[in-house]
Amino acid sequence: MKFWDREKEKKWLKHYLLTEPNAILFVYGPKSSGKTTLLMKVVEELPKEKFIYYWFDLREKFITGYESVIELFFKKKGWLESFVSAVRPKINLGIFELDPEVLSSIRQKETDPFEEMRKRLEEDRAKGLTPVIVFDKLQKLKDIYLNGGNQRPIIKELFNFFVRLTKVLHLSHVIVMTSDTFFIEQVYTDSTLKNTSEFYPVDFFDDKTAKDILISEGLNERDASYIVEHVGGVPWMMERILSSPESTEAIQRFYKDSKGTFQEVLDLIYEEGWYEEAVKLLREVLENNFKVKKEDKKILKKLVEYELLFYDPINRLVKFQSKLDERAAKELLEELK
Repeated sequence: MKFWDREKEKKWLKHYLLTEPNAILFVYGPKSSGKTTLLMKVVEELPKEKFIYYWFDLREKFITGYESVIELFFKKKGWLESFVSAVRPKINLGIFELDPEVLSSIRQKETDPFEEMRKRLEEDRAKGLTPVIVFDKLQKLKDIYLNGGNQRPIIKELFNFFVRLTKVLHLSHVIVMTSDTFFIEQVYTDSTLKNTSEFYPVDFFDDKTAKDILISEGLNERDASYIVEHVGGVPWMMERILSSPESTEAIQRFYKDSKGTFQEVLDLIYEEGWYEEAVKLLREVLENNFKVKKEDKKILKKLVEYELLFYDPINRLVKFQSKLDERAAKELLEELK
């Protein structure tokens, strides 16, 4: 995805990484708001001789249990050499390299995997490097257990380890990126992370910034205003519209897809038996009358999972994922009247 602006966000994240590790950082925001692109840009602009990155992207990883988690974290020494980039020599591909015997011992659950990670991070610090552990889509581990059954969830053990790395040992930065904000809320509660975490939102561009970007890309003010009015500042949509020969047609295609998806979800909700409650909540969000209440959490969570709404648990805000989704909801709910 093309990178635009984000000077404010880059400055904040650079400052965070250049200070001593002291808290887990959750970078959160709507799906496709540019979180990964932003952090990669920050990584590229920071001094490469000062940092080493362990980047774990779980988007396409098939994770079924302890063994697949170990494969995610660790590989035998030497496997990485042919993959190291000449452009970014200090960015590890998200793997801790171990001697075969140690790796075998971890797989047999005879050696603590977190202790081995700590040793590798201490080795990095001894070389004058600041380790940065990045997790994208960490929520995929929330149903995995260390011993099978319903005991010792890996995610809870992992966050306890992260607290030790950051708040206690000041050894490594830990950044968790997600659009699943109910996951943030769950982890914050279950792992007692109070006073050990920071939260940084990455949203779509505001209307003014989006309009300025579109004009800088060669559009006139009228066309830029039209796009912002209908789509807002969703980076990937802006990029697609700019590459389209006719922006109005591109916007109509986006809207048609959005409305169709919204209708499909409403049909599914109807079949599942919680249609009236969902429609009531959606109307309240449209009218800016919705307040997050405990009794609404179950319905809200489902609507967020279906990506009709975005929930900010830190600021207690609920909104539609985009202007297109809001327009689709308004038209469909009007038809229901």
